Amino acid sequence: MNEIITIKNKPNWIITIILPFGLIILIFIMLVILPFTSIKNTYLLSALSYTFSLIPFLAIFILFLNIWLWNTFGKVILEISPEKIKVTNKNKLFNKPKEYLKSEIEKIFIFDFGIENTQYYTRMNYLFSNSNYSIIIQKAGKNIRIVDWLNNERAKSILEKINR
Repeated sequence: MNEIITIKNKPNWIITIILPFGLIILIFIMLVILPFTSIKNTYLLSALSYTFSLIPFLAIFILFLNIWLWNTFGKVILEISPEKIKVTNKNKLFNKPKEYLKSEIEKIFIFDFGIENTQYYTRMNYLFSNSNYSIIIQKAGKNIRIVDWLNNERAKSILEKINR
């Protein structure tokens, strides 16, 4: 029996509102300003100049589009079957589904990121939200975060469904 759980990403409304303006500006630069600045007497050099000047703007556009899509419309879809767990990040560019066999998983647990310590900083996530919990799979000695930023009740219910 397969069970499908959909977890909606909590959007950051500042990114959701402001980033489309940046995307529109980048489209304007790529389609209007760059062609006019690359026009020269020879067509081959104009085309090469336009192509090489377009590459960095296109890369930034794709990066911003990926961030905006995931922030605004992102979902994590968990497909739980008796033999595996499939994790799909919906509306994220260049991302393929990941499958974890239950026989290879050592442990599945909830981790609280209320206070997040790294080598460079300590961040207190509990100040602004109570959605600090992640569901983590331990596989071959590595911790893999499959779902992030859940509240405690939602994390416990998802872990209960996974462990069934």
